[in-house]
Amino acid sequence: MDYDNVGLLVGNPDSAVTRILTCLDVTEAIVQEAIQKKCELIIAHHPLIFNKIGKINPTHSQGRIIYSLIKHDIGLLVAHTNLDAALDGVSFALANTLGLDQLRFLKASEPISRKIRLVTSHDNPKAVLQLLNYYSAEDAHYFQVDNRSEGLTCFEATIDQHLLKELKKGLKKEGLLKEGKFQVTQLASSSKNYGYGVVGEYPEDGVGMNEFLHLVSKALKVKAIRYSGSVERIKKVAVCGGSGSMLTQEAIASGAQAFVTSDIKYHDYFLEKEDFMLLDVGHYESEFPIVEALKNEVSEAFESIEVLMTQRVTNPMNVYLSDQELKTTQPPE
Repeated sequence: MDYDNVGLLVGNPDSAVTRILTCLDVTEAIVQEAIQKKCELIIAHHPLIFNKIGKINPTHSQGRIIYSLIKHDIGLLVAHTNLDAALDGVSFALANTLGLDQLRFLKASEPISRKIRLVTSHDNPKAVLQLLNYYSAEDAHYFQVDNRSEGLTCFEATIDQHLLKELKKGLKKEGLLKEGKFQVTQLASSSKNYGYGVVGEYPEDGVGMNEFLHLVSKALKVKAIRYSGSVERIKKVAVCGGSGSMLTQEAIASGAQAFVTSDIKYHDYFLEKEDFMLLDVGHYESEFPIVEALKNEVSEAFESIEVLMTQRVTNPMNVYLSDQELKTTQPPE
């Protein structure tokens, strides 16, 4: 998203990395953990630096964190809204934790897919295809151009809009833009790689309401769940990690019997839809599954690097559960 701050926020992009720590929030405790475990890089979901900062010194929490990262030569890489909207991103990790199957995006992203067409006299088509694939172009193929010019080959592929800039740099570096013609066309269809929220299903007839609440509580280690609505049995479930109440109507339209998210406002709990549940499981709890998913994904991509997930709980919110039954105070007549 345009307002977001992602990527390498602290550190030298040329520094060597042998050990990585994944986490949700970057706190002083997380940095100390990275130092103790000798990690050269932290991969976090929430940006440490969101707004502009005028100074960096250890007189306040953010300054101490940045100061410590630089002092110990630890980089900070952040994936925030780009990870929220990614295939197998935050909401997919939440859905997997809840044991849902047949996962797909709740709301497909805007039409950001682009069709690219490159006509060139390059004499090695396989090398060009390999280059397109390297820059995440999909469905790449080529054919010979049948016209007056001999030796021309046309390459076509689909790519997401935000990847175009790097692709053009790569093509230019190889001299393919100079000698060929490059066209970009917008596609009406949505990208398969990006969207918001996830819909999934439980097998057979699904689960009962109380069983579902218990399942969510245990899976996410949530002591208390705020919810509204009532459903006899739940088969299809919509989820959105983090603040996702803006997708409630999409969840209802999908045919889901329950929507699991967080940060729901009071008035949003009033539901006109019958046989539908709205659950607030907490911001931290709904997003924490991505920490392990990040660990697994990065480990698989870089086999020579050791990737660890944090053992620190960075949730700033606490829940008080009384062990005594309190008397309800009746309003005066």
